[in-house]
Amino acid sequence: MKFRLLATIIAVFASAHTARAQAMFPPETDNAALRYWFALAEVREPPDDDATWHLFGETIAGRVAWDEKKLGPILDSNLDALRTMQRATKLPICHWGFDYRNGARTPVWFLMRAGLLSHLNELQGIREMAQGDSRTAVDTWLAGVHFGQDMSRSGPVIAALVAHAIILDNLHPLRDSARQEKLNEEQKTELSVVVKTMPEDGFDWGAAWGVEFAIGDQFLQKSRTAGKPESDDKIHAYEEYMLAAQAALREPPAEAKSRIADLESKLRRLGKVEQNLIPGLRVTNEARIRLATAHQELMQALSAK
Repeated sequence: MKFRLLATIIAVFASAHTARAQAMFPPETDNAALRYWFALAEVREPPDDDATWHLFGETIAGRVAWDEKKLGPILDSNLDALRTMQRATKLPICHWGFDYRNGARTPVWFLMRAGLLSHLNELQGIREMAQGDSRTAVDTWLAGVHFGQDMSRSGPVIAALVAHAIILDNLHPLRDSARQEKLNEEQKTELSVVVKTMPEDGFDWGAAWGVEFAIGDQFLQKSRTAGKPESDDKIHAYEEYMLAAQAALREPPAEAKSRIADLESKLRRLGKVEQNLIPGLRVTNEARIRLATAHQELMQALSAK
């Protein structure tokens, strides 16, 4: 009896040991968006007073020097969010998970928090540069550029416009640091190699317009059963316009200007409902031009001797 009890106890301990030996973490994700969501959740708003926001803006614009006493604590409270975002930029894919097929919209809070996270990242790079760590500052700003590119994959044109602002947030301090000779020749050479691989206008703007096209087309198709259907001719004209706009936005920004001007003249021929579904095409291309200009200015600053 005692032998049987001892055998049972040994078996229980052995099974418990086996269970512990089999414990494991779930597999690592290669989807950057899952970590970006954590970063956005971790962001802490700066103090809501005019003086702080004025100092934010003046520091970002380079009109005042970095103030560790006033701005350091704000960044310290957001280091977890910044590090989570920066680690996410090293992952190969980014799928945000918005279900636009079923009527989802890009939340305003999501876009606002992404913009705030970008400004904090820009300031973190300014802080690192002020502390004499130019290499880390460059890596911080490059992570911000990558975050902007991944933001562009989150949906329609409004998300692309926010993404373009995020990329500019981080391209400008890279340009200014190169112009002000804060980077050594080795750093400039390394950065030049990275920047050359970037699209001059930041990312594929046609993809965002493709999402707009799909959302608008779905709305028009549903109108057929909603009591106020749009005619086949109007829907077809809308589809042709959106396809032409998407193609124009995949040309270099300067070359696309004439095609976009022609398309804008055709916009007035579409139905009122269809016109209301279409974002500003000229505004979109002007954003592309701003990115292309910043990209060119950075390349020039890196090549200057």
